[in-house]
Amino acid sequence: MILERSNQNDRIDIKRKTTEKTAEGTMAETVLKAVTVALSVLLAASAVTGIRALAVEQEVRAKSKPGDVCAYDEPNAAPGSFHVPTQVYSKNGEFYLADAYNQQVLHAGDCSADPGGWSPVGINLFRPHAIASDGELFMVVDTDNDRVVTYVRTEVGYEVVECFEQVGVRPHYVTYDASTGQFYVWSSMTGTMYIYKRSGGLNVTLRRTAHIPELDGHYTRSFTIDGPDIYFPSVGRNAIYVVNKRSFRIKAVYDVGTELGGMVQLRHDQGYYFLVTSSDAFYDQTKATIVRSRTLSGFGLGSYEDVRSRFPEMDGTPYYIERLEDGHYYAPIVEGKTDPYICRFDIVNGEITNVINYKYKE
Repeated sequence: MILERSNQNDRIDIKRKTTEKTAEGTMAETVLKAVTVALSVLLAASAVTGIRALAVEQEVRAKSKPGDVCAYDEPNAAPGSFHVPTQVYSKNGEFYLADAYNQQVLHAGDCSADPGGWSPVGINLFRPHAIASDGELFMVVDTDNDRVVTYVRTEVGYEVVECFEQVGVRPHYVTYDASTGQFYVWSSMTGTMYIYKRSGGLNVTLRRTAHIPELDGHYTRSFTIDGPDIYFPSVGRNAIYVVNKRSFRIKAVYDVGTELGGMVQLRHDQGYYFLVTSSDAFYDQTKATIVRSRTLSGFGLGSYEDVRSRFPEMDGTPYYIERLEDGHYYAPIVEGKTDPYICRFDIVNGEITNVINYKYKE
């Protein structure tokens, strides 16, 4: 099963450039330069050792441009089927799907349409994991190209507006926060949030970057804005971080049991915290599940409930859960016994109900 290979094999490709000046001057200057270089080497080695190499593809990654054929991976590796879909989204009555390992983002008027009934928003991307929109502009995290691409819908389809390069390392999730009118983009390996805002017309400007040092180098797939707080379920830290939305200062840290270590996403709905996991802390993907707890501390204390049994026939691994415009919750289900599919359900008084599985192949 192919599932977010960054769970277990990925390593960070760290490139450092050193500029050396020609040795001139006195013997003292020469000695000083030698000492400085030695210290730099030691510090660099220490930094590499200290980073948990958990989340970045092991191969050297070649970047492409919007519209280019991806220089690294085979586009549409599973034609006729979704291939590691990571997010279902909707805006203005249209559904969108991040079909990550098919290197594309798709759209359709009906979520139940089979893979052949979806049309491209952006293709030849490099494992895009999420999309968000303010109703007019669409922002996609082009995850393994380390960039963000914006699109607008036209009479002939979706066209690229802008492309922002070097957006951290593996930007993994994006959301549009209507209360601030800003797009929030999370770099999963550098502990950095990139915050963009419309600057006139369809263009956006990077208004701010906010760094959380404690998450730098520790794989964290997503975040959830909840009023004044943002939740970060960190795989690399095996803990949930709660930070202030404005200052990005850490307010609390909650350890998570190792059986829940492969965290994908945390949601706060109707009095419960719902936590999606793709594996345990030891990368056993048979432990993928959805659990709920009244408190964040419950995930570490064991006072949570496994609700996977509420999802009949769920035979794969759920990824991002989104509550869409129609009021229903949607989650793509990555490869299990069947091809990937989309699950729709409701949460009523904290209970999972009305589950529908849109399966396309058995």
